[in-house]
Parts: sequence; structure tokens; C-alpha cells
Amino acid sequence: MISRINMTQRPYNQSFRGNIIDAHTHLGKWKQNTFALDTLDTFVKTPLENGDVVEKMLVSSADCLGETNVLDETTGNKKLLGMIAGNKNYAALAVCQPNLTQGDTSKIKSLLDENPKQFVGLKFHPREMKLPADSLLYDKYLELAQEYHLPCLFHSDQSFDINYPDGYVSKKNLYSRPEQIYTLAKRHKDVPVILGHMGGNFGDNTQAAVDLMVKSVNNGDATLYADISWVNCDTTEKPDIITAIKKLMTTEKGDMTERLLFGTDAPLGRFFGSGENGVPPRKAYSKTVEDIKKAIRNAFGDKADGIIEKIFYKNADNLFFKKAEQTAEQVSQNTGKTAFSKYTKFIAGGVVLAAAAAVGLVLYHNKKPAAQNVSSVKN
Repeated sequence: MISRINMTQRPYNQSFRGNIIDAHTHLGKWKQNTFALDTLDTFVKTPLENGDVVEKMLVSSADCLGETNVLDETTGNKKLLGMIAGNKNYAALAVCQPNLTQGDTSKIKSLLDENPKQFVGLKFHPREMKLPADSLLYDKYLELAQEYHLPCLFHSDQSFDINYPDGYVSKKNLYSRPEQIYTLAKRHKDVPVILGHMGGNFGDNTQAAVDLMVKSVNNGDATLYADISWVNCDTTEKPDIITAIKKLMTTEKGDMTERLLFGTDAPLGRFFGSGENGVPPRKAYSKTVEDIKKAIRNAFGDKADGIIEKIFYKNADNLFFKKAEQTAEQVSQNTGKTAFSKYTKFIAGGVVLAAAAAVGLVLYHNKKPAAQNVSSVKN
């Protein structure tokens, strides 16, 4: 999350009810705060103010995010599973630490094998690890992601400096820029790679990320997605989200708005504790949802409902859950086909052997007596 974000109160006068999958949330210790399950339960236990229901949150372990003084891949991710155990409102992303493992995926692989179907994706935070996203140390992890059919969520950050009106300059990121993530994704072009925060909060940074997404679609050289957490967080118009939708609707391969996911980064920032500027977390969450939906409604008219449903629910459902189910079903079917094939080969082999035996028996009985006598003498 980028700092210098302020909340302004606006009236709640829109209601577009539906189910939501939040593709970017956290639990565990982050900086000076510790996020227990109730910090997210506040958004999912009851419908939001505008009537929406947060059906599921994709959650990763904040305990594992960082360069030092963090829990290792096994300990931190198992702790996360314990926090959400038995709760259907949450699905886990396994945080990976290639900076600490030097690219060794054995711990993550064991974690996935020992907890089948408990993780729906992998999570990487290059900025916190201080490991550039195009480093070769990520490659074994993405190979593992392909093997296990898991999408990979990357924290992505600004490609350009941001000059604020008060004179503060936020420098471009050294580790998590979308172009670095794209370079990695091209080495594993079939693995879904998600640009968390769509490359930043607004302006050139988010648009650069979207342009890379469109380029990857047109070239067919990577499978890039983005979540829109913190994008245009302080505007009701959401200009960069709207531009992203328009660009993805008109790629050379057609409408690719399936590549956009709703996310919040909750419970970070305004979604924790007392909130910001007098706006409590639940109200801030509802307002985030409402403002994005209203902006889409204003920009796309009668197409808006379909776009809203995709971004807030369908896209994440297809990427993290439906495709996983389809893959499991395909594996099961292929296993069945293999077994059937082996069975038929076995039966066919038995028929051939039986036929061969019968022919041999006939030939044996038709042999000349002299030949039989010669054979018995040799023995």
C-alpha cells in the first residue's frame, strides 16, 4: 500500500447488490500491527451497507512478508491455515520467499503436498524481499505453480517517480515494477501472474501496467492479470480503472476484461482499527465497492452489470476455483482413461497370448514323429 492516502466522506446513495470475491487480503503480523481473523470477519459476517455480500477473501500470511525477522515458508503458511481452518469465507495463498531459500522450492512443495487443496495460489512480495521480480530465483517457484495449476499474485509497484503537490517525491520501485514481473511471466507464459495493485495507485504507473497487460495479450507471450486494490482509492470517478477496462475490452484478441480482479489489501490502511478520518473500516470497505461500481455504471451504461459481475466475482471465481476444479476433473478423467487403456491393453495382450498358445499347440501335434525323436535325443 502506498501512503499519503486520505479518505473523504461521501453519501451512500448507490446499491448494486451481488457477491464479491476479494482477491487481495492479509492476516498475521505486518509492521507494528497484528491482524487476527476478526479484522477480516467484520467484512464477511454480514452484508455490506450497500447490500453486497463478501463471499470469499483470498488471504496471505503477513508473517511471511519481509526480508528479515519473518516466519519461514512452512511455519508462516501453516499458521495461516490454522487461522482460517474450517471457514469457507477464506482461501489461502502460500507466501513464497525465494530471497531466503535461494530459489529452493522444496519447502513450498512439501507444504502443498501435505495440505492438498488448501492453497489456491502463490504470493510474492518482491519489494519486501528486496529481490527484483525478474530474478532467476523466482523461476523454480513459477515452474511449481505451473505443475500445481496455481495462479501467482505479485505485489506490483510504481514504474515512475511520483511528484506530490507538497514536494514529496516517491521514487520508482527497484524490485516490484510491472515490467520486471512481465519479464518473469514471459519465461512462464502459461502461468497466470497477477499484478497486485495494478502497478500503483494512479496515473502513469497504473496505465503502464495496463499497457503491459494488453501487450502480453496481443503478443501471447504471458498471462497477466491485475487486481485493483488501492487504484484511484481517493476518487469517485476511478479514471484509471475505467481506462483499464476500455483497453482490455479492445485488445487484438478481443474482450479480455476477464483479467481484472477486485481486491482491497484489507485489513491494511483504512480497513483496520478505527479507520481513517473518522470513517470506520466497514464503511470504508462498502464505500470502496460502491464507488467502483458507480464509476463503471456511469462509464459503460447497459454493459456495466456484466463488467461489474466479472470484476467483483466471476473473474476470481474462474481463475482460482473453477479452473482448479476443471483441472482436478481433467486429471481424474485422464487417470481413468489411462487405467482403461492399460486394462484394454491387458485384455488384448491376453487374447494374443491365448491365440499364440493355441497355434503352438496345433503345430506341436502336427510335427512329424522323426523330428520329435531327434529332439528328444539331443536333450
